Amino acid sequence: MFKSKVLVLFLLLAICLCGCADISMEGESSAEEATSASASDNSSAVTGDDSSVPEKDESKPAPESTVPDTDTDVSQPESSGEVSEESTSAPESSVGENISKEDKVISFLACPDNIIHPSVYYYALQSAAAEKGVEPDYSNLQTAEYKFAHIYDNIAAMVKNADISYINVETLIGGNENAISGYPMFNSPEAAGETLLDLGFDIFNLAHNHMLDSGNDKYLINCDRFFTERGGTTIGYYKDKADVENIVIYEHSGIKIAFLAYTYSTNGIGLSSYASTYIPYINSDLMKKQMELANKQADLVFVSIHWGDEDSFTPNGAQRQAAQTLVDAGADVIIGMHPHVIQESKWMEREDGSRCLLTYSLGNLLSGMYGGKNTLGSLLSLDIICKAGQAPYVDNVQLIPTVCHYEKESSVNYQTDTGFRKFKIYLLEDYTEELAAAHGCHHNKGKISSFDNQLDGNFSLESLYAKVRAIIPTEFLPESIAQ
Repeated sequence: MFKSKVLVLFLLLAICLCGCADISMEGESSAEEATSASASDNSSAVTGDDSSVPEKDESKPAPESTVPDTDTDVSQPESSGEVSEESTSAPESSVGENISKEDKVISFLACPDNIIHPSVYYYALQSAAAEKGVEPDYSNLQTAEYKFAHIYDNIAAMVKNADISYINVETLIGGNENAISGYPMFNSPEAAGETLLDLGFDIFNLAHNHMLDSGNDKYLINCDRFFTERGGTTIGYYKDKADVENIVIYEHSGIKIAFLAYTYSTNGIGLSSYASTYIPYINSDLMKKQMELANKQADLVFVSIHWGDEDSFTPNGAQRQAAQTLVDAGADVIIGMHPHVIQESKWMEREDGSRCLLTYSLGNLLSGMYGGKNTLGSLLSLDIICKAGQAPYVDNVQLIPTVCHYEKESSVNYQTDTGFRKFKIYLLEDYTEELAAAHGCHHNKGKISSFDNQLDGNFSLESLYAKVRAIIPTEFLPESIAQ
């Protein structure tokens, strides 16, 4: 009998130990899956109605938000601002503890204006020559070799690791068979576009004020073909007016995101009478029409919009009204471009309790512009979360400040060359006082019509942090910057 009792006790102990082991393993698996992004299978397609898309979730958390004033005129005049030339891994998702392994989390990254001024492509040409150990030859820019990739080294992992990544292709890839050129009529080397593809960008915005820089739609058509033939998804180009009803839907892990794009201007350049291309200028009727189509076909709607006054840290009335039109029509995210400086960002709440993330301007990513203020940009990072039984929503937003660094060297004696070299994009949190002191913008005083004393007149690490903290809400800043 004693042996029987011992045997029973042994069996009970074994059962308990096995049960504990199973519970421990299950908990570890859940923790891993809850913090990882969903499958990385990407595909994009233009689709029609999909009645299976769930209605937008009205139970999503919506923080208090100030609705902007509205003006009566959606149209926007030409900007009077002067356009002057010229380490890290992806941040971990901050998904909350209430996300289970059954929920989908898709990471999204938006990078702002990518402007290939002559000083940028001269540096890329110089870099390629240095790698080969030869003297740079600037005599034929169309056949020259370029090396752009190292300029993006500090953000490359973030782009690669994001499930979906967007960039504003401010200067078109018009084709190397055409003259390579900079401001004011840009045609960037094809190598610059290849670099963006190699980095892993998925969405390429073509709707901006330089989309007709060829004097017609030639470069625009070439740029659209350049990216789409290589597997990229372009937004903002429509082959004709009827094409505006073909909403670009980018699908990832079963979640459909509609992408729309608009511009306030094409710098006064119009299409020829025989061109069929349609330019998506900011227009309330067009935006409402496309928003209605997009909401029927997709789970979320992201809008890229080119607007505002250059070099102004403050959104203008036309921006505020256009933003309100898009918010009211159901936009989930508004990605603002063009001012070449950062502007405010906020949550916009609708009457039904849903909300829209509004970024008026993310500033510049890469450029050879003179102003210190134009070197400051921000990367928009967010998560798209889809819980079982609920519609997808946007959360865990971060605006990650960046600095476009360059230094002044001798020019190659071309009229378009400022002599800026050593271009590199840095995260602000990795930028140093030594780099700030060496920045080429210190040589540009007197070349800019008006100074922002916080940056152009006193460009320093301290002034960069001060400007970021003054404009970007603390809730959106990385802890290292917000403190």
